[in-house]
Amino acid sequence: MNSYAKSNIFAARFLLLFLPLVGTPAQNDAGPTIKVEANVVLVPVVVRDRDGNAVANLKRDDFQLFDNGREQEIRQFTVEETGRNMAIDRSLPAPEAGTKAAPAAVPDRFVGLVIDDLRIWRGGGDPPPGFLSPGDDVHIREAARRYIGTLQPADRVAIFQTSGGHQVDFTADRTALAKALQNPSPGDSNQIAPNLPVERIPVERTSRETVLLLQNIFQRMAHLPGQRNVVFLSPGMALRDESRYDLTSDTMALIDRAVRSGIVIDSLDARGLYPAPNLAFNEFMARLADGTGGRFITDTNDMDGAIHKLAGTPKTIYVLGFSPEALKQNGSFHELRVKLRSQRKLDVQARKGYWEPNAKELARRQGQPPAQAESKDTPEVSTVESNAIAAAIGAPAVVAPPSKEPEISTRDSAVSFKVQTNLVEVPVVVRDREGHAVGNLQKDDFRVLDKGKRQQISRFRVEKAAEPVAPPAPSGKAQPSFRPDQAVPPARPDHYVAFVFDDIHIQITDLPQISAAVKRYLGSSLEPGDRVALFTTSGKVAVDFTTSADAINEALPRIRPSPRTGSALKHCLNVSYFQATQVEQQVSLHPIYPDDLARSAALNTAFYDTGRCVQLPDPKSTFDTAMQEIRDAFVNGKQETRATLMVLQNLVRHMALMPGQRSIILASPGFFVSPDLQGQGTDLLALAIRAKVLISTIDVRGVWTSPAFDASQTGRAPSQDVITFKDLDAGVNDDELIALAEGTGGIANLNNDFFGGVRKAAETPEYLYVLAFEPQNLKIDGSFHPLKVSVETRQKLAVQARRGYWAPKRADDPAAASKQEIENAVFSTDEMHSLPVELHTQLVKTEGAGPKLDVLASVDLKQLRLRKADDRNRNDVTIVASLFDNNGNFLVGAEKILQLRLKDETVQRIEHDQPITIKATFDVKPGIYVVRLVARDAEAQEITAQNGAVTVP
Repeated sequence: MNSYAKSNIFAARFLLLFLPLVGTPAQNDAGPTIKVEANVVLVPVVVRDRDGNAVANLKRDDFQLFDNGREQEIRQFTVEETGRNMAIDRSLPAPEAGTKAAPAAVPDRFVGLVIDDLRIWRGGGDPPPGFLSPGDDVHIREAARRYIGTLQPADRVAIFQTSGGHQVDFTADRTALAKALQNPSPGDSNQIAPNLPVERIPVERTSRETVLLLQNIFQRMAHLPGQRNVVFLSPGMALRDESRYDLTSDTMALIDRAVRSGIVIDSLDARGLYPAPNLAFNEFMARLADGTGGRFITDTNDMDGAIHKLAGTPKTIYVLGFSPEALKQNGSFHELRVKLRSQRKLDVQARKGYWEPNAKELARRQGQPPAQAESKDTPEVSTVESNAIAAAIGAPAVVAPPSKEPEISTRDSAVSFKVQTNLVEVPVVVRDREGHAVGNLQKDDFRVLDKGKRQQISRFRVEKAAEPVAPPAPSGKAQPSFRPDQAVPPARPDHYVAFVFDDIHIQITDLPQISAAVKRYLGSSLEPGDRVALFTTSGKVAVDFTTSADAINEALPRIRPSPRTGSALKHCLNVSYFQATQVEQQVSLHPIYPDDLARSAALNTAFYDTGRCVQLPDPKSTFDTAMQEIRDAFVNGKQETRATLMVLQNLVRHMALMPGQRSIILASPGFFVSPDLQGQGTDLLALAIRAKVLISTIDVRGVWTSPAFDASQTGRAPSQDVITFKDLDAGVNDDELIALAEGTGGIANLNNDFFGGVRKAAETPEYLYVLAFEPQNLKIDGSFHPLKVSVETRQKLAVQARRGYWAPKRADDPAAASKQEIENAVFSTDEMHSLPVELHTQLVKTEGAGPKLDVLASVDLKQLRLRKADDRNRNDVTIVASLFDNNGNFLVGAEKILQLRLKDETVQRIEHDQPITIKATFDVKPGIYVVRLVARDAEAQEITAQNGAVTVP
């Protein structure tokens, strides 16, 4: 079929219109032929009583399954319940915070409406069999449009048309869906052969294109969560023609694909009460429905009722699985029949059959050599470096390009990092009754519970505030024996405090009190070794780390509220991002007035506030104005939250290599992190923990009062629902402030003592424990995992720890995990010595050119772990050299990959050889630099990390 479509101009245009929306087929998809995977055939079954209700209390032993008349053993039996799900919004306060989360619907039902507009007859006279009149098409679209008006909050609907026109992917946007359902004007993309006689209509072409469309829709829906329905609205099509085509096997392949993807297909004969029904045109739609557990409705003019029935999935679907015996693999059809052992009068709807694989066709496909894609890991060999190393160990020189796999090769690789790891780190501060940090606890004193299950603490460290910074490796010309000279590294400051004003979210009335507290701290608490900085989340005010308190004091008056976007009603109407998200989750951003007001407290609150803010002629106008503000808040709020998290993440990276204590003090009224931004928030916490940067937070609102009783607003008193929601909305803002502080070892100040909050936030706890564990059987589903940390001692101690973490939404691959571990080491000051690699530096000056800094990595090959594979001994060592300025700012990095493929005789010879040298060269200017060298090998998966200091005169 694919070759047929490619040879057809209309089909090519159809693919261009449709594939960008639903995605391209998998590379190994050879077309619509059934694949009996592990010889298991799945048979969906719906059992209904006399009233048409699905029966839900049947067991495996109640069913009998026959294949070509022979009873089969039912090896697999599952019952799929399709009831609706409600989930607690993950972004709402945790239960321990004392606020009960409101239930929010999550998308768990996806309906694909497929309108067969290829079969709209636009020729003269009555439409021939299998085609619709333009009037019939209008009735179908009107019924579909009325159905969309009944969408529930968890429903997502897509519009597909067999012509490829006006496609809309899954959405709750009723406006976009209704627009797509408008009757399209005649055109090449939605009419078939308007001037051809009936006997010349290209039925085979339109039928095959319909099958191809459904294949792509199934692929699009295969991995969607919850219920998946396809509602096919068509006048039907014949499966076969005596002389031209037969789509029976294609139809069975569609059924098999739908069953394995958990998709139920419902179909409706859009001709209605047809005066002379042609049953041949019903067979395609009837088979699709029966084979997947759906319904087929025909002979009715009640389009509204029919579409409502079709869009409702049966509450219970049984899926029976059996393994056919002695398949002949000849492509023959097997008839299936499902019966109930009981004598109850129940209607059984099941798949009618399946097709065997065709051994000749499979052999033909398997005989085709697979395409050999170029490997992204093919080394770009540096022959100069490789030959130098080969000469040092007595291995054969590398010939470029190499004809055989060389024993030694090196290649350059770009330095790029991405936060991705399943290791969960939990900073913990333990205090006694007097509030002093306790520092004498051991790993066995702690218990960590993840969703109530105890976890094994795999890593444990204690960080002391007064811990001295390890002296960096000295600089100077490298000697043959790599013995360091006696140069003394320059002294560095030991306490960094960054004030961050969240001017994107802050109000003008909140600025004076927090600004005065910062000024007071700068004037009374700075020490000689302190460095302070001032940043804003909008980026409009920035003072980098300095010893001058005056520079900070001069910048403070320039801070003003700077939201990304503004509203003309901002003075009296403030729709929050949390409120807009609640509306989107509960009734969508295109609700119906007035029905949806009672279904969403967030929407009702916005409606109430809009009525108090502006005088509009009627309630519907007030509703429309409120919804416009909600949509704006939804878009703008996401941008503002993303920008705030990004500023904090960049600042943590900026401070990562600064010596001594590092603290960020975030002054903010709080902000909401929606579920789709939780990954960015988790990355920020992970980065701050690794970089040993404490984030403390101060709610600039102080002790706030409920905004429901704002005396500046006039109008009627708010209802209890409005009061409750406003309290919840205001309290949600503190959640992220608390999470950032507790998750990194900082403090969260939520009272009116702003100076005390600033002073405490600038002080790091004397002892900070960092516990780490690897969650067992972690589901890659993006769910929230609450954590509880306790100390098993007889003393009464207060424990402060992060409240939880979010599971990843995709599995890590080994390459990503390795890159993550290297990044962790690069942006750290800790020294590790697990691999036989040593750091040395060399400053080179040449006439007519600027100075160059060589970073040398001495690698002792005989101490590396090697893995024997084939006739070679293998290991890959990734070496990253990074250059930072004296303030800890990352300047440049270089990555070298040393690939070892050593023969046995070479391994014996290097037992007596000296270490080899890998070199990275940087152009430098006069100044003071910090060098960081990190090496990680692939076999032992161990790391060495070392620091060095260089002064360029």
